[in-house]
Amino acid sequence: AFEWLGEDLAHPVVPLQPAVFLERMRAWAAQMERVLKREREAVRAELMGLRLQYSTLWRSVETLRTYQEDVTQALEWQEENNVQEGDLLPLHDNSLPPDND
Repeated sequence: AFEWLGEDLAHPVVPLQPAVFLERMRAWAAQMERVLKREREAVRAELMGLRLQYSTLWRSVETLRTYQEDVTQALEWQEENNVQEGDLLPLHDNSLPPDND
């Protein structure tokens, strides 16, 4: 029993005097409680890590979705306004075309 915990916590059935039996049952129950508490804490820690990973991935997906929407809108604007790739100034180029006024 309880092999999934890595320990055999099955209570040995041994005929004893009632007081001795009760004391052994209490000790066994206390041992079970400690083992289950350790397991619960380990699972809680793992769950916290998974929640952090999920949160990080969710934010990444949302960022990518927003980026995809922005790129799609920019491409649609270019198409609607008949803007070709060579028509746009590079972002790093701070020079403006000459003013022909």
